[in-house]
Amino acid sequence: MKMNKRVIVDFKPALNLVANMLLWFSLAFLLPLGVSLWYGESVVPFVVPALLSSSLGWVVMKSTRTTNSLGVREGFLVVALAWLAIAAFGAIPYLFDHHTLIDAYFESMSGFTTTGATIFKDLDHEPKSILMWRQFTQWLGGMGIIVLAIAVLPKLSVGGRQLMDTEAPGPKVDKLKPHLYQTARALWKVYVGLTIVEMILLATAGMSIFDSVAHAFSTVATGGFSPKALSIASFGPAIQWIIIVFMVLAGTNFALLFRALTGNFHRIKRDSEFHFYLILIMSSGILLALLINQGSWEERIREGLFQAASIITTTGFASVDFNEWAEILKLILLILMFFGGCAGSTGGSIKIIRSYLSFKFIRREILKVIHPAAVIPIRLGQKVVSEGALGGILGFSILYFTTFVAGSALLLLDMHLEGFPITILEGASMVASTLGNVGPAFGIAGPMGTYAELPDLSKELLITLMWAGRLELFPVIVLLTRSYWKR
Repeated sequence: MKMNKRVIVDFKPALNLVANMLLWFSLAFLLPLGVSLWYGESVVPFVVPALLSSSLGWVVMKSTRTTNSLGVREGFLVVALAWLAIAAFGAIPYLFDHHTLIDAYFESMSGFTTTGATIFKDLDHEPKSILMWRQFTQWLGGMGIIVLAIAVLPKLSVGGRQLMDTEAPGPKVDKLKPHLYQTARALWKVYVGLTIVEMILLATAGMSIFDSVAHAFSTVATGGFSPKALSIASFGPAIQWIIIVFMVLAGTNFALLFRALTGNFHRIKRDSEFHFYLILIMSSGILLALLINQGSWEERIREGLFQAASIITTTGFASVDFNEWAEILKLILLILMFFGGCAGSTGGSIKIIRSYLSFKFIRREILKVIHPAAVIPIRLGQKVVSEGALGGILGFSILYFTTFVAGSALLLLDMHLEGFPITILEGASMVASTLGNVGPAFGIAGPMGTYAELPDLSKELLITLMWAGRLELFPVIVLLTRSYWKR
């Protein structure tokens, strides 16, 4: 079937590719399986989903063989279905851990989307294998399931650009190598390298091997899950400073990191997004430190920079229970939830590049009021940003805030109908946190709290926001339009 004769979505190649990914995904359960054997825990929670994922993937892959290639429509469908399906199989271990279906899917979706919002109430008494699975889901989802699939399966390079651009966080994926699968592998090499280096440094600073691996997984993925109930507040200053550095690195464009590691340091000097990103973290961290107003200056600066980096990069770790901070400090954190990491990083939310260009657009419009005849191009480094690109950025930002307002209204309405007391700030923070893949919010869902007590309908709404936020809204919105399914 030729591309120009397609009138509706071609399900066969889409389902075939999703099945292929499920088949490979079954291998992910080997890590927690090994941990369960090491600690003498039950292997059933990981053997069952591994067998189900591999068998279903194999059956569907064989039954949907086709010579048709993926088109633009199919690309949106593959990305959306892949994340839903993998989160479903990833939830099975939690079912064996005595969690309800909705709670298990909530935890799994939170892990793979690197949100870090949890329903676990007593982490200190959970099996080690379950805890490691939580961390590993974040690491797998951090760089992206599609990017991993392209790196492992070079044949996906044909038509894979649409998939990669649809899934990857930020406006565009930089091409680092001649072939797409080579670019995917280069990104994963940086990702794995940062993870290993952080593991070593955390272990050297006094963390156990288990905790070092667990926290390196979630830091580099900007996920925020921790096997400790008190998150990073369980550890000393040296470990917290190490995690600050790696949160900042994880929120940086991985293509920029790759170029820096291969000797192209001049790219960092010219990267306006990276400069704005560092300035935002430093300035907001110092502002928080000044307003905390308790403890030594080292503690205040460390806590301020830690929480600024954690929220801006959407990691979601906590070095202190900021739920107990003054309202003005909470408001600052809520605002920071909308920035996100750099494009091409593992961070979520709107992204630094969009915020930076939006500010430049506002500045230009103010200048044009003063000088109506002036032609003022907006530049990113040495390049002029096209009006079409600016329109896309502004359109995404409007859609993002519209989703945030609608989601907040729906959450508050459901909580009210359920007789669940919650403030507007707490409800808005839960929506901003899940939509931006940040994790902790305020109130019962604070950094030392949990989303477990929320009504099931509210959890379903937040699951949808995590999924849509990780895919940056448009792929999900496209699937809901009539024109997508029609000629």
